[in-house]
Amino acid sequence: CEELDADDLYKIMKFSEGSLLHQYERAFRAYGIEISFDDEALRLMSQAAAQEKTGARGLLTVWEKLFRDYKYYLAGSGLSQLRVTAELVREPKRVLDRLMAEGQKHEGETLRASALQFADKFKNEHGLEIEFDESALSRLVERAQAERMIMPELCEHLFKDYHFGLSLIQKNTGRNKFTLDASAVNEPDKFLSELVVQSYYPATSPNKS
Repeated sequence: CEELDADDLYKIMKFSEGSLLHQYERAFRAYGIEISFDDEALRLMSQAAAQEKTGARGLLTVWEKLFRDYKYYLAGSGLSQLRVTAELVREPKRVLDRLMAEGQKHEGETLRASALQFADKFKNEHGLEIEFDESALSRLVERAQAERMIMPELCEHLFKDYHFGLSLIQKNTGRNKFTLDASAVNEPDKFLSELVVQSYYPATSPNKS
């Protein structure tokens, strides 16, 4: 019946059956994130729970308050590892902002690489080379993130008719390499149509060069 102190709560948190650590490990794993804990962070959390004066229930209060935004914002962020440190416990919002920025950067790099893989696949399958310039790659990443699509699906959707149109251009002009810019990502059908028209009437096209 005695009040639980921080050390008691630390032991409950870490060693009890149905430990909060294991519960949160499973919860974050469901989002594709492996979570781990520094001992110093656990000590700080047990101290905060002791200040709640509600026994072991204080642990639930502290954990839910600390990780509520993390569970919401990190799901699908591209982050695969989360290390809970003393800094995270003391300044959760600042650390979350930093992790979100890191996750977005990592996701962007992964999406860019996937777009380049699509271009390689397109060349291997159709014998036609498409090259995304920097503006196209940036726009593809933006669209994939905004529309929550994986890059292969987005590219297949945007450029589903390109092998037909580019084959026609190759037949007309002998050209087999094409550079796609942001306008091809924004309006793929219009971009392709203009290329096809130009292949029939190169002398009259304002974009002959």
